[in-house]
Amino acid sequence: MAIALNAETILENARALVPDIRAASDRIEAERRLPDDLLDKLTSAGVFRIAMPEAWGGPEMNPMMQIEMIEAIAEADASAAWVVMITTDSGYYTAWLDDDVGRKMYPDLDMRTAGLMIPVGQAVCVDGGYRVTGQWAFGSGCNHADWMVGGCIVIENGSPRLQGGLPEWRVACMPRSEIEILDTWHTTGLAGSGSHDYRVADLFVPDEQTFSIFEPVRRPGPLYQYHGMFFSNLGGVPLGLARAAIDELVRVANQKTTFPTMSLLRDDYRVQEAVGRAEGILQSARAFVFDTVGDAWHSLQKGDELSLDQRAHMSLMTVHACQAGQDVVRLAYDTAGSTGIYRNSPLDRYFRDAATIGAHMLGQQRAYAGIGQVMLGLDPPPFI
Repeated sequence: MAIALNAETILENARALVPDIRAASDRIEAERRLPDDLLDKLTSAGVFRIAMPEAWGGPEMNPMMQIEMIEAIAEADASAAWVVMITTDSGYYTAWLDDDVGRKMYPDLDMRTAGLMIPVGQAVCVDGGYRVTGQWAFGSGCNHADWMVGGCIVIENGSPRLQGGLPEWRVACMPRSEIEILDTWHTTGLAGSGSHDYRVADLFVPDEQTFSIFEPVRRPGPLYQYHGMFFSNLGGVPLGLARAAIDELVRVANQKTTFPTMSLLRDDYRVQEAVGRAEGILQSARAFVFDTVGDAWHSLQKGDELSLDQRAHMSLMTVHACQAGQDVVRLAYDTAGSTGIYRNSPLDRYFRDAATIGAHMLGQQRAYAGIGQVMLGLDPPPFI
């Protein structure tokens, strides 16, 4: 029987673990995964169950608190925050499944899910379900997952099955034990996220363990009614990382002596200006995130569907947070001078992590285009 943990307690537990997470950062990067002892602490804290429904004994944590939790973890280590942010989506995925099926798949509230929903796999129709074959990239947290999801195009009688004139897209939920993980995650940053490729070949997946994000969810409650809610806490990672970068720059500026003046770096007005500007960028982006999510949450709590503008702003806040986080980290890195170029400087890791976050499809500059399409009266992309 899982121990009941409410949302407030989980948030407090996560914040209390910040020193432990920070102390493990070198191991996280070197081992390219979360160490088992840290994973156990995070599990005991309840961080992986945040989106699980109250009906199951979960906290059903609101999205603002989720962002605060991810943000706190990211201040300590961005890779750890990324793994937590991804693998806590079990509660969202199961909202599309029959309740009995979801409970059977997730007898433990702390079970984790990873994977990519983009339909690069194939699901061939067979009696009772599908034979799934595919290789997916960016399986963040796959080393720690109990279940993996994979987006697929449905194949029937040798051809893609059409739905609304387009190939049908379904997401298959597959046991991690049936998945082959490929050691592909050798990247600039977020080394500890373990975002490896993964693949299956001709794996039978029962129909009841598949869903479409374009279908209505089967679970009541405001947390599950917007199909993009599982992306809503992504912005917590760059926001927390930016906070850590500013704090590290302040620490360096108060200790580093510059040549030829032999004065502290903090006494240079350019450094003072940079610190102030970085704080302004961060606080503006953070305010936009919480204002946008708060507005959406208010509508969902009333039982309203999100408007097109609200959905566009949910996408906009994510790319803006990622880009603003990258701007802040780069500013801190540049302002600290040669200090940041050494691998033993936190700024070096922050710089690499921020660049990798900014390469995520929802964090790239080109993601602004989807919001622009809405503003220009064009058809929005699928995820808006």
